[in-house]
Amino acid sequence: MNRPIEILETFYQRMMPLFTPQAERLLETINRETFREVAFRYTFSVEAMTKISHIIEDAALSSYRQTDFHASFQYLSRLVPQKDRYVRLASASKKLWLYGAPDLVDNTSLNALLTSPQVVHVDTSGTPLVNYWYVVAYGDDVSMTLLAQEIPALSGSERYYEGFYTFDVNSAYQVIAILHRIYPDLVPEPIVPEFRIR
Repeated sequence: MNRPIEILETFYQRMMPLFTPQAERLLETINRETFREVAFRYTFSVEAMTKISHIIEDAALSSYRQTDFHASFQYLSRLVPQKDRYVRLASASKKLWLYGAPDLVDNTSLNALLTSPQVVHVDTSGTPLVNYWYVVAYGDDVSMTLLAQEIPALSGSERYYEGFYTFDVNSAYQVIAILHRIYPDLVPEPIVPEFRIR
């Protein structure tokens, strides 16, 4: 499994310089529709990462049953506050893949979501993927990718992420293709963008 994870890390490093750096204030100055037209790299707080994730999630929710959706929470405990939103995403997506290490002692609050036939839980325990926050919507109407690596804070327990956001369909395809290589039994090979029916 290490080789495909190295491919994700290489992809991440290769993509970062391609995007213009932006600060968190960008999220206050552009509307949600503009996210279908911009791409950027950043170092963001958890709050800003959540805002971008919600924009991608909302786009998938409005594209009923047209989107494959992949989201990493790093650890399942971080999914708990977003559970209701992801129950709706499970219903609205063609399929929903949730990535994260099962760190909860009592998982009952998430059991209904994780055992839904629309949901695939991918256990990332013991892999470098627990360092990545990613949200990928891939479908006929929506292709949006957020890929970020957690970076250490200078002090305290705050979390920060360095990564990129893009609406480019090829980036979404590449991330899912890499996830397929890492977890071939859980993540099917995505359809190549030029062959998708519009």
